[in-house]
Amino acid sequence: MFTIEWGDETSWTHTFPHGVEDLLLPFSDGSPLERSTVRDIRLLTSDARVKMVYEVEIATAASYGPGDSFGVLCENSDGEVESLLERLALSPSKSYTLTVAEGTKPRLLPKHILLRCTPWYTLKYMVDVHSLPKKVLIKFLGESCGDQREREVLGYLASKEGSGDLNDLVYQQGLTLLELLRLFPSCQPLFETLLQFLPRLTPRYYSVSRVTEQGVKFVFNVVENIRSTPNMQDIPGVCSTFLSSLSPSSTIYTYRRKNESFTLSQKTPMILIGAGTGVSPFLGFLDNQSSVVDAGRVTLITGNRYKDLDSIYGHEFEDHVTSGNLTIWHRAFSRDTESKWRYVQDVIRAKGEEIVREIVDEGAAVFVCGDAKGLGRGVWDALVEVLAEWGGRTREEGEAMLKEMRTAKRYCEDIWS
Repeated sequence: MFTIEWGDETSWTHTFPHGVEDLLLPFSDGSPLERSTVRDIRLLTSDARVKMVYEVEIATAASYGPGDSFGVLCENSDGEVESLLERLALSPSKSYTLTVAEGTKPRLLPKHILLRCTPWYTLKYMVDVHSLPKKVLIKFLGESCGDQREREVLGYLASKEGSGDLNDLVYQQGLTLLELLRLFPSCQPLFETLLQFLPRLTPRYYSVSRVTEQGVKFVFNVVENIRSTPNMQDIPGVCSTFLSSLSPSSTIYTYRRKNESFTLSQKTPMILIGAGTGVSPFLGFLDNQSSVVDAGRVTLITGNRYKDLDSIYGHEFEDHVTSGNLTIWHRAFSRDTESKWRYVQDVIRAKGEEIVREIVDEGAAVFVCGDAKGLGRGVWDALVEVLAEWGGRTREEGEAMLKEMRTAKRYCEDIWS
């Protein structure tokens, strides 16, 4: 248990990324945290029927190549931080010092919680206020309620018997800490105890789409947690909201991410499969092909919603077809009624004989980039099917072949949940 000592209103404050720079950077390749400057940011899509997709160029001293990715330190929005401070009745600039309560067993405070700080800085940069609350936090919030009925409801949700309702009412709706506090107005949690239950605000990861003379470009879409319950506002993604607010000359902090499984094969034939923003790293692959002598055959399979609304890097890919860097380009559009294929899996099945020939006879490497649950699993299953149908294998043998290719780094994935 920790006690908190509040100081006076203070003019001092930490400067970001104080505290964060001392933490372990997840998946880092050992490179230091870098202060990067935004050179340009542009909106690639603008129609309401598709997600908003931005391209950002940052100046960086780090060396990047095709297939590389990096971490971005993000921050919670000012609006949400201010609302939390108001709900918790905390002064944003009053300093605090945390100490182990006398007479209790020493417990390690989470490393991302600074022992001396201000509430504003902690909620802004150090903790994830959008993470799904664990049962232990739900239980603590219940114990912090003055109203008996509210204590009972939260206690039930934190119990084994309430697991189903917890999933339906909290997890499926993606309720945030602020929303829970508003739903249970008598809840007045101690700030020093609350901090022990809030996880670290972790970096978000992005793939390099293009290497420039000054740095790198990457794309992202503005994420929203879509609610199924009427009258509940959709919740914007933490990092995509932060990134979309940037402008040229803004500063962000980045670091190179360790990459051992998405490395470009320059002279080996390649089959590149991506959907949505997952097509973006393949632009860098194709840019690189222009400087490779005797470069291998490249097949690109992309998936988007609409040909004319969100075909990310469509013109650039067409230029690579014209130049010969891209051998063949198959496109699927899930919302265009006149599209020949809806999903990249449909292309794989339709072009199964051709794809199996490239993999089996020509030794092509397969690169997959996109959503793990939809694209990642769907592409894997479709390839297993065509390896069985056109490769004279059973499904089990087809799956075993893909696993062998993954081990040999001929089946490479950059996927996310």
